[in-house]
Amino acid sequence: MAFLFDWSEMETDEYTTDTQNGSVVQLGERNYIMLSGSGDEQSDQFMQDAAAMLTLGQFMTEAPDHGIEIEGFRNYNHYPLNVSWHGDFTSPHKDYEMLMKHPNFMPKAAVDAAIEQLGATNPIIKKIHYGRFEEGLEAQIGHVGLINQATIDMLKHFIESTPFEIDTTDTAHRELYLNDITKAPRDQWQTILRQRVVGKGSAGDRYPIIFN
Repeated sequence: MAFLFDWSEMETDEYTTDTQNGSVVQLGERNYIMLSGSGDEQSDQFMQDAAAMLTLGQFMTEAPDHGIEIEGFRNYNHYPLNVSWHGDFTSPHKDYEMLMKHPNFMPKAAVDAAIEQLGATNPIIKKIHYGRFEEGLEAQIGHVGLINQATIDMLKHFIESTPFEIDTTDTAHRELYLNDITKAPRDQWQTILRQRVVGKGSAGDRYPIIFN
């Protein structure tokens, strides 16, 4: 059987399912597909955008089968949907940027070719674009279901217990959905809440950080 890269088995620290204990991750530069929109998790637009992102993400895992040649391609499962919500994690959800990480071997040209193919039948996919950037230093905690106040409080208390503090220059927080939110009931969504943080001093240099 051909090798299959599965983030849920190989990057378990970054994509935590721990709902009791927070952690700090340093996320380096990587490839993304991205889509901007407005609405909360209850809105039709959010769910339509999520479906478009997941469709393109799955298509990219099969790109060579669709005539898109990618040098160094390896079989992989697509990464989770990552939604960057405008405002810190206490802000109501309204405007968002949907993200999905892609492997380093994935070039912009391949993403553009896939968007061209799929966009012929799904106009939302035409709005998706490719980008490459660094997410940076973030505190995170897992949750099951829609993020609630209890989870927000747990992450806030965790951050307060570390040599880090919330990065007030950041204009968004992130929520990741590890399963298919277009199919799973909302109370079964496997989520991660993330907030960008900065070090309060040199003690942060000795704090255990997950690098990826």
